[in-house]
Amino acid sequence: MTENIQIRRKGTSLQSVIKYIDIIVLLSVIGEIFFFPSWHNFAGCVMTVIVWLIFRNLFFKKRIILEHPFSFLAFSSLFLASFIPLPATLLESKPITYGFQNPYETFFFQTLIFIVASLAFYAVVYRKRRGNNIIQRTLYKLNFFETEPSTLWILGLVGLLARIKSLAVVNEVQYGDAGSKFLEGLLYLQYAPIIMFFPTLSGLPYNKLRSNLVIIYASFTFVLSFAANSRQQMIYPIFTVLLLFILYLIKDNISIFSLLAPWKIGAIIFFVFFGLGFLSDISLAMLANRKIRNDVSRSELLDNTIETMQNEKLMDKLRNTSIEVQDNVFSYSRGWDETYLNNFMINRYGNARVVDQTLYYADKIGYGNKKMQKSFYEKTLAVYPLPFLSLLGITIDKEELEYSPGDKLYFTGTHTPSALGGFRVTSLVGDGLATFGYWCFPIVFVLLFLSFTLMDSLVVFKNGAILFSTLGLINIFGFLGIFRNSIGAIVPLAYILRGFWQQCFIFWLLVFIIKLVQLPKKKRRSF
Repeated sequence: MTENIQIRRKGTSLQSVIKYIDIIVLLSVIGEIFFFPSWHNFAGCVMTVIVWLIFRNLFFKKRIILEHPFSFLAFSSLFLASFIPLPATLLESKPITYGFQNPYETFFFQTLIFIVASLAFYAVVYRKRRGNNIIQRTLYKLNFFETEPSTLWILGLVGLLARIKSLAVVNEVQYGDAGSKFLEGLLYLQYAPIIMFFPTLSGLPYNKLRSNLVIIYASFTFVLSFAANSRQQMIYPIFTVLLLFILYLIKDNISIFSLLAPWKIGAIIFFVFFGLGFLSDISLAMLANRKIRNDVSRSELLDNTIETMQNEKLMDKLRNTSIEVQDNVFSYSRGWDETYLNNFMINRYGNARVVDQTLYYADKIGYGNKKMQKSFYEKTLAVYPLPFLSLLGITIDKEELEYSPGDKLYFTGTHTPSALGGFRVTSLVGDGLATFGYWCFPIVFVLLFLSFTLMDSLVVFKNGAILFSTLGLINIFGFLGIFRNSIGAIVPLAYILRGFWQQCFIFWLLVFIIKLVQLPKKKRRSF
């Protein structure tokens, strides 16, 4: 791929993107004030401008993206939560405060939590000397930065087998089901071969046959992702390729215009525009069949989803119902309602109403609520496996913790019996204030600082070059989603205490076993 590129337009890609986003912000502010004039909406415009200026001037730089790609993506998800609402709601002919009940408080605290996250990321990326810490050096010695085609293909096969096994499981993975949980943690490996399509990222030489095989393989994983009846899994392969492609362009300092002719770029934009509608239809079909997800196998679920999509009358009814639901929001006093943006992909990263709603319940139960603190403590213990807790003499029933922080917040505020177990989303600032009060801001700073530092361990500096770990590249989309606008403080804590270390250990163990059973390099074909 890279060998065919003769002309590169250097140093222009990020600057061009910044100019376009500047225009989007300006037009969005003007449009919001013109079409929805109110002080509430103006406060939302102020939040958008502040977070964009911070992100634009301090972090949206080539050096930071290349030296801290995975932590940059995690931080970007925090940025998107504050940036997306203004332009996205405007495109849907809604005010940014659509359905809000406490807009000033929401915009103030959302801006404040982003500033805290920015300080944590700033402390990580603006250190005086670039070097490798002990974790980076250890991972380098353990061959986390070596890539072999045969190893990637086998890792992909392991991920595919885990995916196929999960499709045969009728019920969702439950607490105590160690085998299914282990397999669930291997699903991202199915995307391992995709990184071979980007030679300068993987460190492999360009091979046309291998690239063609990767395209076929990636298409297969995309089709297979539909069977999970999960919108997150459906978009995973798409965004994995997209993020790897963007990182490849930035690393090699390539303008997309030097890779693709203008008509091809236009064709891609056309495809994306109509593709969003197609993905939205798939999403509706998945939701229509979600009520039977725990009663049938994943293969049966896929068949039902396809049948739903082929039924035009039913799809029209689902589209109309979706529009009606989006047009009918109700007060939080009547129940949980996170209706905000129509497009499910954009809504995942930019649902500001979740922040508004969690702050509403945080105000209702009081900041630093004892019940929220107890739940947080119990979920912190539950991060560790039961055998480890038993060794420490700690007894905990994880089945009693089958609820999300959002469930606990809603239950504490309403005492609704059915609240626990619904796995409602929450927000970092709403959950933080409800649990820790104003101490949540220094606590979140520490949690994010440590998380970003661990993520940066998946990049090393060797002889003036930047090397990306295979693990980081395979799971690149996972970093963009880890801190998206639906998490509580337990998510970064769980990543620090167990998530990072467990993922590294399992990856190392698999690669170690693969290398043991492989043929000597001289007898292997590289494809």
